[in-house]
Amino acid sequence: MRFESISIRAPFLALLIILAVVLAAQLTIAGTPQKPILTDEFDRFLVTQETQIGEVLGDIELIFPNSKKITWSLVPPVPGGDRRNYLKEGQLDATEIVEIDPDTAEIRLIAEPASFPAHYYAEVRATNEDGFMEQVLIIIALEETPREEDALDIFTQRIETPGLTFWATESVDPAKIEYAAKVAETLLLKDRQGSGKITEYVKQRNAVMTIFKTFEERNTAISFYMHRRALGIRSQDLEDEEIIPDYLRLGGPEGIRRDASVEEITHLIHRGGIMQAYPEVQERLEKATEVAVARGFYRPQDGLPEDDYPDEYLAYALDIFYGARQRRTFDGMQLTPENLQKIDPEIYEILSFLFPSREEFFKEMGWEADL
Repeated sequence: MRFESISIRAPFLALLIILAVVLAAQLTIAGTPQKPILTDEFDRFLVTQETQIGEVLGDIELIFPNSKKITWSLVPPVPGGDRRNYLKEGQLDATEIVEIDPDTAEIRLIAEPASFPAHYYAEVRATNEDGFMEQVLIIIALEETPREEDALDIFTQRIETPGLTFWATESVDPAKIEYAAKVAETLLLKDRQGSGKITEYVKQRNAVMTIFKTFEERNTAISFYMHRRALGIRSQDLEDEEIIPDYLRLGGPEGIRRDASVEEITHLIHRGGIMQAYPEVQERLEKATEVAVARGFYRPQDGLPEDDYPDEYLAYALDIFYGARQRRTFDGMQLTPENLQKIDPEIYEILSFLFPSREEFFKEMGWEADL
């Protein structure tokens, strides 16, 4: 037989070929620019009156592995210097009380905070031969470690929907909480009219949308963030200033800040319900995301972990599905709900299965006149 006549050198040759391919891939990666990638958001660390000078508070981690030598440094806060505008006038400088190890990225306390409570800000910079990236660092100084029994005290306004719960601080506009809750209820409309599986999973997993007046107020809720897992809560954040009820209704017009409500609520529904109720849909979404990224239709932002790509693509496509990105184009086509079906029929089918149509959504929201 032909198989019996194969030389014993064939497996060895095959092994050499495999090793050559692996080595070539490694050399290609090594020769490719690999700027360090950090989160585009922030890391928070707690300091109390019990924290000792010289104590390590934690460390900063890269989003993606990087084979090249990284040097870490801290940069004093510059108002507006970060992409998400977390850095603002009047903030205390974290470089006065902490330092970062240039090799290990450990954050260490070097001086006591001048007062408690207080928030200190800086930027962490990771640098290698190919460039650098920065992320925001927040040091939260409190007299003592927050207690679990006080974790929910900051939320004085609460609304229950069939699936999600909305908790907001006293300073949040009640009308905006009601609007966000209505969005959540409407997004789950098709599920409730069908199997109800997503709604039930979201409810079982105690999914909560937390709403703060500002980013700074959000930082005062460190007790909640420290203890939410122990309390069995799955949460997603939203801020009063990010809730813009007219944006989606009017089709994402110029001159109006983008409403983040649908995006953040979709994230919570996705992670808390869709992935558990329909794992086969999640697999399709992951493949559709890979294709969208390869085509350049969806471009993940620097600092976004690869595991989050499908989550963000689902929310991005849903914005198009509901007509909120019509001022943008792809391959010469306006990003309308109708064109989304042509550009990416797979994501269109996934959205149509999970969520109400634009007409159904607008009708339920009371926006029929704006269709």
